[in-house]
Amino acid sequence: MSSTITLPQITAHIAANASEADMSRIIEVIKERRKTLATMAAAAVTVGATVEVVNIRPAAYKGMRGTVERITGNTATIKFDADSTEQLRWARNKQISVPDAVTEWTTSGFPLTCLRVV
Repeated sequence: MSSTITLPQITAHIAANASEADMSRIIEVIKERRKTLATMAAAAVTVGATVEVVNIRPAAYKGMRGTVERITGNTATIKFDADSTEQLRWARNKQISVPDAVTEWTTSGFPLTCLRVV
């Protein structure tokens, strides 16, 4: 009979028993898993997909949504929807300059690993 270890059991064990060396190894495993998940998510990004920006700087882009217009290598060009365009227009960031008359703003250079298909 096989038993499944649950996440609460794992976290309780770590909290109660993990040494400093164990914690260092756990942190490395978590970092590797995050890289794997980001790579998997990036593979799902295609031209025409609606995406949300995550884990990027400038932080004003986080949570913004738009449509992928083009993919060049590991980066994408995104046409932001009207709501995101308006929020970015008022972002207090010198790197972001949305023209006043634009209702949907297109910009490039977003790493695919910073995008999630919604």
